[in-house]
Amino acid sequence: MNKRAFAAALALAGLLPLAATAQSFKQPIKVVVPYAAGGGTDVLARLLGQGLSKELGQPVIIENKAGASGQIGTQFVQAAAPNGATLLFTVDHSLITVPLTTPSARYDAEADFTALGQAARSVWTLSIPATAPYKDFAGFAAAAKAEAPLRSFGVPFTGGAPTLIGEALGRHWSVAMEAIPFSGSGPVIQNVMAGQVPAGITGMPEAMAVHRSGKARVVAVSGAQRSALLPDVPTFKELGIDGLEFHTFLGFFGPKNLPKEMAQEFNAALRKVLAEPAVLDKLGSMSLQPAPTTLAEARAEVAAMERSWKKALQK
Repeated sequence: MNKRAFAAALALAGLLPLAATAQSFKQPIKVVVPYAAGGGTDVLARLLGQGLSKELGQPVIIENKAGASGQIGTQFVQAAAPNGATLLFTVDHSLITVPLTTPSARYDAEADFTALGQAARSVWTLSIPATAPYKDFAGFAAAAKAEAPLRSFGVPFTGGAPTLIGEALGRHWSVAMEAIPFSGSGPVIQNVMAGQVPAGITGMPEAMAVHRSGKARVVAVSGAQRSALLPDVPTFKELGIDGLEFHTFLGFFGPKNLPKEMAQEFNAALRKVLAEPAVLDKLGSMSLQPAPTTLAEARAEVAAMERSWKKALQK
């Protein structure tokens, strides 16, 4: 029996991984990040890329194609050949929310991409300046109701979850809240710390750093339950505001019609990388929760989030 036949027999017997007998990826893999280099999405993509390269036996090259709220990089992968040479690492905002609010995006999360697996999840946070006279959510609510200049909040981009959260707060308080867009969560938090905006709605990684240092206060989070990273901070639901139980995710996607065996091989490699202690430590330091999923789970999460956003945007 030759080596190939022997390996095949072992695989059939369950003694050798199938990927070892029929590797799908035959060329370097370009992973497109539709945001600028240096941001959280980019940092995580490069970290995971190292492990994926080892598991898949091919160089994994991270390429940043920023612009238009993630549309440029996302459309680039949408148009790529489904051969595994070009993949996407992105957040739900550019993949799901943008095409629902921007017709010119011309792509659909479910129809135009192959979900390969989520990598991490996080929730949205409401932060206030440490120097503000209001010290908690109730204090900010009372101040916003009483003083019009305090009815604004910083957001990392136009539209999407942060704006939706701020608008929901305004409806709950019976006042009109105004979103002030910045170029990312970092600038939002900087302006919150400086007291230039009354509050900011950002991702967890950016908010956690200043919350821990005491330079700003996180007073509420999205999600169905309290974050393990901020167990003392209530959810919006606990505070009486329904409909903000959503989270945000970072995950890998390929063009539509990516071969099933290729998707399965990538997913298995990703889940193995996400189990590595060094990767788990890095995710923890970034205030992100690891989110290994099967292909079916990844598809289901995208579909559920798309349904949720369609419903939310109809309000």
